[in-house]
Amino acid sequence: MSRTHRAIAPPALPDFSGFVYGCVNAGVTIAGAVADLALTATGIGQHYRPLQATMTGRRVGAALNGAIGDSLTGRYAALATPMRLRHKGIDLPTTALAERWPDPSRHVIVMIHGLAENEEWWQGGDADDRTDFGRCLTEDLGASVLYVRYNSGRQVTDNGRELAELLADVFDHWPVPVERLSLVGHSMGGLVARSAVRHADAGDSAWVAALGEVICLGTPHRGSPVERTAEFVGRTLGSFHQSAPLATLFTLRSAGIKDLRHGLLHDPGTTSPGRQLFVAATLARDPGSWPGRVFGDLLVTPASATDPAQQADRHTFGGIGHAALLRHSRVYAELRRWLSD
Repeated sequence: MSRTHRAIAPPALPDFSGFVYGCVNAGVTIAGAVADLALTATGIGQHYRPLQATMTGRRVGAALNGAIGDSLTGRYAALATPMRLRHKGIDLPTTALAERWPDPSRHVIVMIHGLAENEEWWQGGDADDRTDFGRCLTEDLGASVLYVRYNSGRQVTDNGRELAELLADVFDHWPVPVERLSLVGHSMGGLVARSAVRHADAGDSAWVAALGEVICLGTPHRGSPVERTAEFVGRTLGSFHQSAPLATLFTLRSAGIKDLRHGLLHDPGTTSPGRQLFVAATLARDPGSWPGRVFGDLLVTPASATDPAQQADRHTFGGIGHAALLRHSRVYAELRRWLSD
C-alpha cells in the first residue's frame, strides 16, 4: 500500500507518508509476531489436532488449505491437509478398512469435496433441500461410501496423482473384491477425480478396470470465470506503475485456485475409462435463459460444467446454487438414478 501511495502522491508527501507507513509496517510486524506466538502457544502451528476439535475449526482449516495450502510449509506444515480417507469424523487408514467395514459392499463410492471444503460438506442434514448423499446412497443402494479429505490449495494434477495412489490402496485392502468403483466430485473434486483416472489409466492401475463412473457436480472442466477475472484484474493492475503494488494481492491465490482458470481440458486423442455424468446448476430457474447461461451458479457456467467436448451424460438444474449441488434432494435423486443403473 505504501508503494502505491508513493507512486501517486505529490513530491511533498513521501517523507511524511514514509513515517506513517513505517509505523503501520511496525504494527503489522508486531501483530504478525503476536499471531505467531498465539499459534505456537496453542499448538495449532505445530499440531493439526487442536484445529480439528470443532466444526468451525475444521472449516477454517479447509478454507486455509484452499487459499494458501500450497505454501503451508516449515513451521506450519502440520496445517496442510494430506490426502487421506475419513470415516465418522476420524482418519481411516486403508489397512483398517476390513475392521471398519464388517459387511462391505462390492460397490464402493468415493466422495471428493471441492475447493476450501472438507468431507463434512457432503453431510448436510435432512431438510427438504439438504440431503446426506453418503448415508442415503448406503441405505438406498447398499453401497459402501468413502470420503476423501485433501489439500485443495495444491495443484489439481498433484492431488489427482495422490488420489490415484490412495484408490489403489483401497482397491488392494478392500475386504471383498471391488466390482464397481464410483467417483463423485463436487466442483474442484471433479477435476481431481478426472485427474486421478488419467494418472491411473496411464499407469495401468488395477482399479481402473472396476471404474463404473465419474460424476462431477458443478465442476469447472473448462475453467471458472471467477478465477479468470481475478487473473485479469491482477495482470491489469500490474501493468500500471501506480497500481502495481496492489497486483500482489491477486497473486496470493493458491496453485489450486489458479488451476481453476482453465480447469482440466479434455485431450481429444484419449477416451476416458468408465462413464461420465456432468451436472451443472444455475441460480436462474430456467437454465436455458440468458442469465442461466451467462451466470450459471455464480462460480461455474453450465458450458464449463457440462463441457461439450467430452463424452458424458449431462444434467442441468435450475434454481440451485453451487454449494447446494452436494446436498440438494433433487441432485440426489439424479445421482441415485444414475448409480442404480
